[in-house]
Amino acid sequence: MIPHLARLIDARIEPDVVTLDRKPLLKQECGKWAKALLNGGCRRVVVLWDLLPAWGEYEGRGCRHDDKEEISESLRLAGVRSRDPRVALVCVEKMLESWILSDNHALSAFLSTPAHQVRVPRCNRPDDIRDPKAVLNRYFGETRYRKYRDLEHAGRIIRTAQLNHLRRSQSFCRFEGKLTT
Repeated sequence: MIPHLARLIDARIEPDVVTLDRKPLLKQECGKWAKALLNGGCRRVVVLWDLLPAWGEYEGRGCRHDDKEEISESLRLAGVRSRDPRVALVCVEKMLESWILSDNHALSAFLSTPAHQVRVPRCNRPDDIRDPKAVLNRYFGETRYRKYRDLEHAGRIIRTAQLNHLRRSQSFCRFEGKLTT
């Protein structure tokens, strides 16, 4: 999903994505991976994480400040300067599913069949949705899919998303800005 979004933002971007599948692992190892990517010639490293990951450890409400401090410490321990302009930190408000909800047209097209058109209302403030995955599951529950599965569905929906709709999410706008500056 992230490589597609990066190329949607700027077709010249050739993303090299390292997925750390749990938030505690991301906090521990992102510095090591950022250093390796920079040493390998990457001009830009964006550390992107969900405020409330669906990895089974919601960590309460989530705290962007605490996450940033732990990620910064991982970078420091790996020898990446705290003010290195090549490294950016972006916290996705709640979770990446809020970005999917920002493009109601892409979501509606994915869920619809010729016999059953699914209308997904426009979401002007997707970052304000308390539990984006629950909202997606509600929409999916009314269709042939029955349940939203991020690994199966997210990338397929995002492939048809439009930048102007994704920009309804402030955290997507931050990602776009950090990726291109």
